[in-house]
Amino acid sequence: MSPRSSMLRNVGLPVVSMALALVGLVGSATAAVPQLVQLEGVLTASAGSPAADGDYDIAFKLFDAEADGNQLWTEAVAKVTVKSGAFQHLLGTQTGLDPALFAGAAEVWLSVQVGADPPLARKRMASAPLALRSAMAEGLDCSGCVKLAQLDPQILAAFAKKADLSKIATSGAYADLSGAPDLSVYAKTAALSAVALSGAYADLEGQPAFAKVATSGKYADVAGGPAVGTACGTGLVMKGIKADGSYDCVSAAFTAADLPKDGLDEVSNGLLFNQFNEVATSTTVIEIPDNNPVGISSVIDVPDFGVAQALSITAEVANSDTANLKITAIDPAGTKFVLWDKTTKGTQVKTTWPTLTKTVSGDLTTWIGKNPKGKWYLEVVDLAFLNNTKDGALKGWSVNVQVLASTKVGVGGGLVLKNSAAEPYTCTASVAGSLFFDSVNKTVRYCDGTDWRTLADTCGNGILESNEQCDDGNNTNGDGCSATCMTVCGDGKKVGKEECDDGNNVDTDACTNACVVGNYGKAQANPGTSCLDILTKFKAASLTLTTGDFWIKAPKGQVIQVWCDMVTETGGYTYFPIASGGKTTSAFTDDNTCKDYGLDIFIPRSKAQWTVVLAKYDSSYFAAIPGVYKPSTSNGANYTGCIMRHPASYGSGCADWRVADAGRWWLRDATYSEPNGDYTGNCWLSMYKWDVNDIQFNDGGCGNPTSKYICSTNDKL
Repeated sequence: MSPRSSMLRNVGLPVVSMALALVGLVGSATAAVPQLVQLEGVLTASAGSPAADGDYDIAFKLFDAEADGNQLWTEAVAKVTVKSGAFQHLLGTQTGLDPALFAGAAEVWLSVQVGADPPLARKRMASAPLALRSAMAEGLDCSGCVKLAQLDPQILAAFAKKADLSKIATSGAYADLSGAPDLSVYAKTAALSAVALSGAYADLEGQPAFAKVATSGKYADVAGGPAVGTACGTGLVMKGIKADGSYDCVSAAFTAADLPKDGLDEVSNGLLFNQFNEVATSTTVIEIPDNNPVGISSVIDVPDFGVAQALSITAEVANSDTANLKITAIDPAGTKFVLWDKTTKGTQVKTTWPTLTKTVSGDLTTWIGKNPKGKWYLEVVDLAFLNNTKDGALKGWSVNVQVLASTKVGVGGGLVLKNSAAEPYTCTASVAGSLFFDSVNKTVRYCDGTDWRTLADTCGNGILESNEQCDDGNNTNGDGCSATCMTVCGDGKKVGKEECDDGNNVDTDACTNACVVGNYGKAQANPGTSCLDILTKFKAASLTLTTGDFWIKAPKGQVIQVWCDMVTETGGYTYFPIASGGKTTSAFTDDNTCKDYGLDIFIPRSKAQWTVVLAKYDSSYFAAIPGVYKPSTSNGANYTGCIMRHPASYGSGCADWRVADAGRWWLRDATYSEPNGDYTGNCWLSMYKWDVNDIQFNDGGCGNPTSKYICSTNDKL
């Protein structure tokens, strides 16, 4: 601390007494007024004694009020000499006292601040400083500063003699001009049209017959104007005018309900969206039989995408002449949409309906506002002769659905997470799925409903990452999980993502050399050969499968989706329905659509199987009982009196009735009136009662052809 500042701290709150005096007096109108004010004061220490002698830093300020108010002027003086507590100073020595500073000030208060101490209480100035205001008059030239506008007209009355002026000088009226020119020789008013004098439109002769609105300009004069309403009412505003001329009124209050449900992208500058283009596709290549009215059929099971805002079908079909093709789509309700009917010549149909290409018949837009979930079929028929073998193929097709999602949101840009050095809140089940960026550990963390977990690629962090096959936390190679979190296949253990572990690392058994049964039969790209084959592989891997849809590669190479019963009689039944457009069959010796795939007509094996099949598929698939037949046509060959089932499997039955693979079969456990002797050899039985406890049929003739039936691999004996 400097000696001066130390000294100032000892001054305390001094008492200031001031005597004010003007250094110069106003002598005349042209004499200069001094811009200085003499100030005298006394500084005392906190104990009341005079402040110590020395030079002090003092700031002087002038205000227009005792407290607060406006600061008018300030001056800081580095050295003010104090002796025995007394000091003198000329205010304005360093910062001039402009007389204009005091304009309008009723009072002037002086503030004194010594060094860094708080300002002392303000002191009101005597009248001498206000005399500075008189300096404003010094520069006045009275002969030039008083204007006529400042004078009262009465003052000038003595200087003007109105009697000497012409009348027009005081009136300013045209009529008061003397000696006005005589214009009568130039214009005879009576000879002019009225409009020449009035200038009024109404004085025109031969006016056009305008509608009233042409002259009034008023909306009310419009002939046949819209019959608009008189008001929208309280709390409503006019959105527009309807077709009938009435007001279209809406609520003046704007709420979230007024926003369009598909407007998320508009209100988020395109960063978020909830409209998605979903696609269900079949890539199965199916060859088209030449000159065949049945053609081929492909199915797509469209999942629950949601309500459609738009729906279209895309297909790619090759043929020697597309002018011979008919392509039809069938929706889950059975409605047909003819997409192509010998439309144009070419070798390829590759387009989308209804745009780019219009449908021939049927309106796909009727699906807008509906959920297209269910099985969609595409039928392709070649109607002209080429070689009666195969002519081109359906290469693939898809059902395209634009939906307004209610379960997901898309992000159109980068997703920026909250940066936080600590968990933003407690992880509980109510906030499961929350994310934030851990700015300390530089990683993304998520709430699993109990704990904040870390998304990381470190082996052994307790999380099975996308590039890891296992995560045991100890990073050693001797336990089936390597130090890089990859499984050691064939070590006798099932670790991490392994679905099996057979120890031999070959792919010819149920377990691949990656120790995975994986999506075998579950994915179109990895089909099995039958439901029984898929079930067998999973059982070998000690895995359980549930009944549902699976993919198999048919004996003739087509990859098709089938329904697998993985439960009944230990599971393994395969079903492939021919829903429509199948080849008509009435006998074992007929051709049928199943054979196009290398499959055969469904063979009923047992009452348990019939129970499941009749519950899954409706009676229209069983207009006939396919699979069971009798080759003999001779009368008296045991048509009656036998139980319709396989005797080798059930202990008794009809030995001369059979199925294609000579395996077990079952229709009933008791005899009844059929078969009764009018059967025609190799024909299917006509079914008319679909009660598993009393299946009934008619064996007469061969008169019940059907094109809707079930195909199967029938490898479940």
